[in-house]
Amino acid sequence: MSENHIAEDVLEGYVMARLSEAEVAPVEEHLLICQRCRERVAWLDDWVDSIRSAARAPQRFGVKRQD
Repeated sequence: MSENHIAEDVLEGYVMARLSEAEVAPVEEHLLICQRCRERVAWLDDWVDSIRSAARAPQRFGVKRQD
């Protein structure tokens, strides 16, 4: 944590469920007291949802993805 806030890469890992149980506990504890980090998590969560929706969009419109 930097300046009493959680590092961006840790928040990203938290949002994307890539942290171990041992790493999640201190993040969730910090989020209870830090509005700034909660807001950042909410923004990252929305961003991830948008990216996932965009990745599925071609399939919804009958466009085949080229891998």
